[in-house]
This record gives sequence, structure tokens and C-alpha cells, in this order.
Amino acid sequence: MKKSRWGILGAAGIARKQLIPSLHASETCELVAVASRDAEKAATYAKENNIPVSYGSYEELLADPTIDIIYNPLPNHLHVEWTRKAVEAGKHVLCEKPLSLSVSDVEELIALRDSSKKLIGEAYAMFHQPRLQSLKHQLDTEKYGKLESAHGVFYAKNQDPTNIRNAYDYTMGGGALWDIGVYPVTVGRWMFGEEPTEVSCVMDFDEKLNVDHHTTGILKFPSGGQMSFATGMRHPFHTHMTLYTQSHRFEVANTFHSDVKNQMIFEVFDGQKPPVAKTYSFEPVDQYARECDNFAKAAFSGEPFAGSLEQTLASTKVLLALFKAAKSNRFEVV
Repeated sequence: MKKSRWGILGAAGIARKQLIPSLHASETCELVAVASRDAEKAATYAKENNIPVSYGSYEELLADPTIDIIYNPLPNHLHVEWTRKAVEAGKHVLCEKPLSLSVSDVEELIALRDSSKKLIGEAYAMFHQPRLQSLKHQLDTEKYGKLESAHGVFYAKNQDPTNIRNAYDYTMGGGALWDIGVYPVTVGRWMFGEEPTEVSCVMDFDEKLNVDHHTTGILKFPSGGQMSFATGMRHPFHTHMTLYTQSHRFEVANTFHSDVKNQMIFEVFDGQKPPVAKTYSFEPVDQYARECDNFAKAAFSGEPFAGSLEQTLASTKVLLALFKAAKSNRFEVV
């Protein structure tokens, strides 16, 4: 497979922290350009992050014929617009989550993907984490019984009114659920292997910012399984998932993140008193590098990509149902 050439839309902090180091370390991907609406800002960002080329507009980057793949970490309400423009310019696109805030937009992107033959993916790096892939295998094979219950948490303190997650109201993708609550919801759906039929939700809105700063919810699955989750932006950072069969409990600390220095684990506890634990250990891995490598491979070979638009469509339906349930104060059908 040839080495893929990547360009980044916008001088985003998430790209600087997560994807840029992984692209530079990749043996199959090459980061060659970044674009900003401000040429000076783009040049500074490029220099600071060892990116060879900078552009003073997004259009210039999309017009570069040497670029194969665009990474789109723009503000949430701009994801669909610039993903569409990038595909129309002949690029594959890996877009940050949430890719879309509406079902109709995802459906239009699916049609565009199919007609253009360009891959569009949503950047959920945890799909590419060997630890969670192994956990999924254990649950699918029912080695410890059938998954019946789960609880996921993602908290991250963020009360800065100028931060993009607070600066845009929830209708534009701001708030805790759109930004970080999507992680436990998405991993839960993945582990159950089916989509919820109905959901309930309670949201504590920041009245000044018009975004949810503390949200809890319940997902009911057609097999009878249930999942709860909690997310918020006024609590100390914490991510975790607990999953249950009738006979065992699974504990997954720092669920949605990888560790490039230390072994990663999940633990399985039986029903004895005290419980006997089995630990599954995994070598350190950069899940963002694996995500980029897998996306490039899928773009060039046509192989499936874990963060598919079909996954995005199902996720968007669930998230919108959760917002609806928060308003109605009752369970809503997905």
C-alpha cells in the first residue's frame, strides 16, 4: 500500500494533542499540510507541529492534488459542510465526532460516499484499541455469559465560557453529551451489538451557556439488556465502564483512551465472595495511529472501517432521542 498523504482543516488543539504526533509516527501515513482561515496562524501552526505546507484558506488545501486524506477537526456545526466539500474535491475524509447533528445530513453523506467512492469516517479512536476489541470478542462469544447490563462514565471539567464546547449551544454541537457523552453511549452500543429501542435522559443545563453540563441516561436494548451512562463538564476527569453478565463483572478503567507507555488491562470478576479476578493485559498502543493507519488502508483497499457512516447514522439517532427524552421527561423511541 502506498503511503497516504494527509491534510488538516483548521489549527485545532485536538489535532495538535492527538492526531499530529500519531501521523508523524506512522509508517503508512504522512502529514503534509494544514489550512487555516488565517495564513499567518496556519504558518505558525505548521512550524510548531513540523508540517511542511500551510495554506491560508480551507479551499487551497482541498485544491492541493497531492493530498489523499483530509482530517476534519473543525467545530461540530462545520463538520458536515467541510466534509462534503472535501469529498467533492476528491478527498477521503476522517472527521471528528460528532460528525453530524442531524439524521438527514448523515444520510446525504452516505449517498455522497457511495456516488463518489470516497471514504468518510468518524474519528472514534477507541474502535481501534486492541483491549476493547478483545473485550468485544469475549462478550460476543459469551465466554462469561450474555451481556445484560452496563454503566459508562466520562467526566471532564470544562467551565471556560470561551471554550468551543461551551461557546456553541447544544443545537450547534456544544455541551457534554455531544462532546464526551458520545463515548460511553457508542462503546455500550458496540458491546451490546445492537441498537437501543428506547432511551431516557436527564440533563442539567447551564442557563447562561445553553449547554448540558451534567447528563445521565438509560438505553434499553431489544434483547432486554440495559445500559446507563453519566457525563459532565463540571467534575474531575474520569472515564470508566462496568459491564455485567449474570455470572461476571467486567471493569475497564480509562476506557476510551490508550496508553503508549504502560500495559492496558480489563478485569473480569466472578460471583464468588470475595470475587476471583482475571486480568487481560495488552501491550502499549497508540490508538490514534492505528485509527489513521486503518482509515488509510480502508480508503485505498475498500476494506470496512470501524467508524463507518452507518455507525454514525445509528449513533445520531440515539443522541437525538436522548435530547428529546430530556425535554419530554419520559422514555423516547429511537
